[in-house]
Amino acid sequence: MFRIFSLPMSPWKLILFIGDAVCYIISVIIALYFNPLTSSIVFNYLYQFKLYFISIGIIYLMELFIADTYNYFKDFRHILNLVYVFVACWIGTLVVVLVFYFPLQGWIIGRTLIMVQALSFSLMVSAWRFTFSVIALPQRLEKRLLIIGAGKAGRYLLNSIRRRPGCGFVAVGFVDDDPQKVGTRLDDLPILGDSSRLAELINEFKVNLAVVAITGKRSSRLTDNLIMVSWDDCRLIDMPTFYEFLTGKLPTDHISDDWIFDWSVNSRKIYYIRLKRLVDLTLAGIMLIAAIPGMLAVSLLIKLDSRGPVFFTQERLGQKGRPFRIIKFRTMFEGAENDGPVWTDRNDPRITRAGRFIRKLRLDELPQLWNIIRGEMSFIGPRPLAHTSYMEGIDFYKYRTLVKPGITGWAQVTFPEGLTIDTTQEKLKYDLYYIKNIGFLLDLAILLKTVRTIIFWKGR
Repeated sequence: MFRIFSLPMSPWKLILFIGDAVCYIISVIIALYFNPLTSSIVFNYLYQFKLYFISIGIIYLMELFIADTYNYFKDFRHILNLVYVFVACWIGTLVVVLVFYFPLQGWIIGRTLIMVQALSFSLMVSAWRFTFSVIALPQRLEKRLLIIGAGKAGRYLLNSIRRRPGCGFVAVGFVDDDPQKVGTRLDDLPILGDSSRLAELINEFKVNLAVVAITGKRSSRLTDNLIMVSWDDCRLIDMPTFYEFLTGKLPTDHISDDWIFDWSVNSRKIYYIRLKRLVDLTLAGIMLIAAIPGMLAVSLLIKLDSRGPVFFTQERLGQKGRPFRIIKFRTMFEGAENDGPVWTDRNDPRITRAGRFIRKLRLDELPQLWNIIRGEMSFIGPRPLAHTSYMEGIDFYKYRTLVKPGITGWAQVTFPEGLTIDTTQEKLKYDLYYIKNIGFLLDLAILLKTVRTIIFWKGR
C-alpha cells in the first residue's frame, strides 16, 4: 500500500487504472490508423487535438470508476463481470458522443473513429480485466501478514481480513509476549511465538507485512524487538492504519485521543480547506443559478402532491458544533417532525409520493446550495446532524465536527444505510476516515460515487 496526496491507495487499483489508460491510448491509435483521413498523420493528429483526446480519456476512466469496475475484489474471469465492464465502456462512448460528437458535428471525432475506438477499447479493457484476475487473484501473489498482539485488536483485525477474501493479505499467525498464549491457537490461527522471535518468524514464514495490533501502551521489550526488525525488508504498520487502508474507515474501538492527536498535528490540510471553500462558493453560485428552472418544477410538484410549504428547515450542527438551519425541499407530509427529528427508514409512511421520487434523485438537497454559499456547509463532508446527545454519548463523535458538514460524504456513499442509532457508530468510522484523509482525490471519488448512487437510484 502507498499514498497519493495523503490518500491510502491499493497498488492493485492503480495497476487497473494504468492498464485502462494504456488500453485507451492504444484504442485511439488503432482508430486513427483505420480512418483513411488520419491514417498517414496519426501522431500529428493526436498532438494537434491532444486536449480533446485527453478529455475523452478522462470521461472513459470516470465512467469505469462510476460503474465500480475498479473493485479489485471482483473476479473478472466470470462472464457476467466481463459483460458489465463491456457495457460500462459503451456507456462511456455514449457520453463521449453527447459531449463531443454532436456539439462538434463530427469535426474532430467522426463516426468511423468513434466506432473503431469504442469497439477496440471495450474489447481490450475486458481482456485486461480478465488478465488482471488471472494474475492477481491466485493466492501465491498475496502478501503474507503477521499480527503482533493476540488480543482484542488482533482478533478484530483477523476477522476484518477474513471477511474480505481476495483482499491480497493472508494472515499466517500471531505473535504475543504472553507465555500462556504462545503455542496455542486463536480463531484457528496459531500464536507462533513471542516478540523476541520476530526476525526468525518473519524469515521462516516469508512475511511481507507485520501489523502491530496493540493499541495500548507497549512494553519496552516489545518496542526494542520492533525497532530491531523495522529496518528489515518486512514492513511494520500499526493496526488502525492498516485497518483504514483495508476497509476505508477507522476502528473507533481501537484508537485513542493520542492517536487522533498525532495525525491532527501532522496534518497539512489548511491550504486544501481554503481552496475547497473557494471551489464550494464558485460552484454553488453557478449551480444555484442553473438549477432555478428545475427547482421551480420541484416546487410545483411538491405543492400539487400535498399540502404544506415547499421548503423544510431544521436546526443542525455545523463546524465545531455551531448550530445552523438547514434548507431542503419538503419530502414528508406537513407536521411530520413537529415534535423534533425522527429516524427515517426505507418505507417511512411520512414520506409523500413526490417526496420518494425527489429523494431518489437527491433533488431535496438542492436548496442546500444556499447553505454552502452562506458558509455553513460544503459539497462534501459528514452528514449534518440534529442530535446533540451523540457529542457526549459516543467516543470521538466530537471530532466529526472538525470540518463543515456536506451534502454528500464518504459515509453516505460507502455505507448507504439509513441513519439510525445502530448505524451511527459505523458511519462515524467512515466520517473520521474522511477527516483524516481529506483531499482532492478522496473528494473526487465521493463525487463519482454519488453520481453512481443517483444513477442506480440508491438514494433514500
